Amino acid sequence: MRELGFVLMAALALGALVAVYLAERQRAAAIRALAIRFGFHYIGEALPRSLTLNGTPLERASKVWNVIDGEPHGIRIIAFDCRVGVGRGSWRRTVIAVERGSNLSLLLNPEMKMDSVGSWKVLYRPQASTNFRVAGLMPVTELESYLNSVAADATKSSQRV
Repeated sequence: MRELGFVLMAALALGALVAVYLAERQRAAAIRALAIRFGFHYIGEALPRSLTLNGTPLERASKVWNVIDGEPHGIRIIAFDCRVGVGRGSWRRTVIAVERGSNLSLLLNPEMKMDSVGSWKVLYRPQASTNFRVAGLMPVTELESYLNSVAADATKSSQRV
């Protein structure tokens, strides 16, 4: 009887790992599709050298993935998922970085934090003591809304000039 319990626990653990793997693949596919719709490049697991996270809580990012990079209406935007730190104390976030003097007031909501690093403004949800979003990653639909807001702001700014 003990063996059956062990086999069931192992099967459940394997099932959970497969579910996480499939969810990550589905998210990557959704972000690739988003990049195509916006005319961005899907880079994958490397940040462009021009974007530095020094001086922000994100500078300790131990892993970066789902990196997309584009310039709608002349404003460069990089969005990515990252894990900050290692082990139990690590946390995951989706980050949106906008270069130059774009007005990000459209993007701000009470949950988000914005840091300035060089010529970049970096927008993300800060680490919280209790995290109700288990994964900590922004839903792809929310990321798309933010990208639409930046693109709309860029269009308005270019029309004023």
